[in-house]
Amino acid sequence: MMIDVVGYLLIKAEYNMIITVTFPEHYNLVMVGLQWTTKRFYYVIMLIISLVCFLITLAVIVELGVGYLKLLSLDTYLPDPTGPAKVSVIVPACNEAQTIESGLRSLAGQNYENLEIIVVNDRSTDGTQQVIECVRDEFPKIQSLEIKSLPSGWLGKPHALQEGAEIATGDYLIFTDADVQFEETTISRAVTALETENLDHLTLIFKNSSGGPLLNAVVGDIGAGLIWVIKPWQAKKRNGRFSVGVGAFNMVKVSAYQAVGRHEQIRMQVIDDLFLGKIIKRQGFSQNCLLAQDFLSVPWYQSVGQLVSGLMKNVFAFFNYRLPYVIVGLMGLFFVVLLPYFGVLFGSGPARLFFLLTIAIRCIGIGHGMIRSGVEKTAALWLLLTPFITVAIIVRATAISLINGGITWRGSFYPLGELKKKEWVLSGVFRLF
Repeated sequence: MMIDVVGYLLIKAEYNMIITVTFPEHYNLVMVGLQWTTKRFYYVIMLIISLVCFLITLAVIVELGVGYLKLLSLDTYLPDPTGPAKVSVIVPACNEAQTIESGLRSLAGQNYENLEIIVVNDRSTDGTQQVIECVRDEFPKIQSLEIKSLPSGWLGKPHALQEGAEIATGDYLIFTDADVQFEETTISRAVTALETENLDHLTLIFKNSSGGPLLNAVVGDIGAGLIWVIKPWQAKKRNGRFSVGVGAFNMVKVSAYQAVGRHEQIRMQVIDDLFLGKIIKRQGFSQNCLLAQDFLSVPWYQSVGQLVSGLMKNVFAFFNYRLPYVIVGLMGLFFVVLLPYFGVLFGSGPARLFFLLTIAIRCIGIGHGMIRSGVEKTAALWLLLTPFITVAIIVRATAISLINGGITWRGSFYPLGELKKKEWVLSGVFRLF
């Protein structure tokens, strides 16, 4: 028996004839079966992908949460303002006239008595030097050093930090930034922690005091990713591969600092704070990281636009200035972070549910950490958008660096050819065993 299964095929022929094409009945059953098999295959693949995304995201959030609980807080250690050890704080400043005064005043207000503050004006072209002199006249414990030129083969900040350390007379050095705000017992507590735990290197996790929910969400999302990569809760393990460094607060014994070769060993490292921790750990010295959101705050950036511009020098460095590394990183971000959004829109059934749960777990997990650190609750809602901003930052930073053939930092240009010669800050981190 023959039936029509496709319909009518109209052919514009010479005689304008209409031809009816017929097929055996079993052909229709075969086509229906193939369509059903294809849909089932697509359904199974989407379900597997959504489940993998969900499990990876859950594992990351759980690791962040458990790791966070392993970090002790600075308030665990009582302040001792009269400790015998002398502490030298080195503050590099390049065009920081708008922010440096409040930071210096918070340092001058520390209750630790045996303290010297060394401010290094690194070729500023604004009123930074005038602000430094004004505050220095009020607080005699503040010293200033002015750098007029940058030697070849150096980045500005590492050079400024080493120059400040050269004239320091303390037993412990604290490397910080010009805009960091210190609670009055921060340094005295840090000295107690360093000596109680017999550490050579101590870092503190600060509170981001920038305003605006979207800005805080972007900072929180990027910060969570960075913390997951470097895992600061593992830094205290003597033989572990993870190390830590925080630009807002890197406290190190002078003996350890000199033993690792000072900042000269990392003079062309853009991410100098993390790399200082890396070389200290590699030389066998002890280090640890503490939570200090109640004792240390930084207005990291004033707007999302400023954050995007500020990260242009750092982002490509995290990928070792190599395009293949960026591509791999973007593929990982797309699969784990961005794909669930498309899965929710175009998926169905359990697959859509797992994609939705993946997004929810990420936002709830990171949002909870942000709120615990004092960030406004509404910022957590903006975490729905931050993955797209993060990807845009990575793409933009990579493109600008490749087009320009290098990075520009504080008015100085550094070619990629020189930067690529240096060790990758994440070398040794990504290994299976």
